[in-house]
Amino acid sequence: MKRSIILLFVMLLSVGSSLFAQINDKQIEEAKNLYDKEEYKSVIKLLKPATELAEINTQAEMLIGDAYHKQEDFVDAIEHYDRADKGGDESFELYFHRARALISIQEYKKASKDMDKAIALQPENAELYFFRAFAESELNNLENALKDYDMAIELDSNFKNAYFNRSSIKMELEIYDGVVEDANKSKELGLEGEDVALIHAQLTYEEEKYEEALPMFLEIIENSNDKDIKTFSNYYVAECYYALEDESKACAYFYKAMKLGDTDAEEIYESYCKNNQLRTLFRPRKKLEKASF
Repeated sequence: MKRSIILLFVMLLSVGSSLFAQINDKQIEEAKNLYDKEEYKSVIKLLKPATELAEINTQAEMLIGDAYHKQEDFVDAIEHYDRADKGGDESFELYFHRARALISIQEYKKASKDMDKAIALQPENAELYFFRAFAESELNNLENALKDYDMAIELDSNFKNAYFNRSSIKMELEIYDGVVEDANKSKELGLEGEDVALIHAQLTYEEEKYEEALPMFLEIIENSNDKDIKTFSNYYVAECYYALEDESKACAYFYKAMKLGDTDAEEIYESYCKNNQLRTLFRPRKKLEKASF
């Protein structure tokens, strides 16, 4: 009898805890208001009890996921998007927001699959094709990426980033027709000038005009405050010097790119420059763009 009473007491405690963790409509509305005010930590604190429920509250999980996302905590955001998915959420917002978080942690295959689902729900949304193209390009599915950038531009003729990225993909595919036009169109629509300058410099390099490309990249390095652009340009300066058979200067710029965090430059510097090994890494380069929610 005593054992039964103890077990019953434990069960009641468990039920009491579960009831305490319930999230009602008023709390959801309060969390939405906090989210709109950009008080993301307060959203998470208010709705955290929902994560302890056996029955998943998909609204709460999505709000928590979005609050983490806004703070660029993509891993925790994805954890709560996954819980919303497990709870039966099949919304456009789930697939789109999770895909963008997955892109931010370089989980491109999963991101592309989520974008497939989002596109099925909103096939006229140009932004979806843009982000799927980005994921596909990172998976080296360049033809798929090009088709998606084409679709993004077809749906939104003023999509400046799609023009810029399409020009980059065309260069990687060695389809040079239309590259300059796309780059200029992106500039006309308001894209930063240094991005367009980068495309022109890269195209000049791809045309094997190394002596012309070199000062173009050097000027970008001097004038840009963007770390990614400076890293990218230092790598290309190194490649220009390498093509011009100036090993010393090539290695100096591979070193600079490496110090800025470029892993390809590090591999080349360590093997080719430091250890005098035959160079084996010749990888196509493209400007990356962070995809945040």
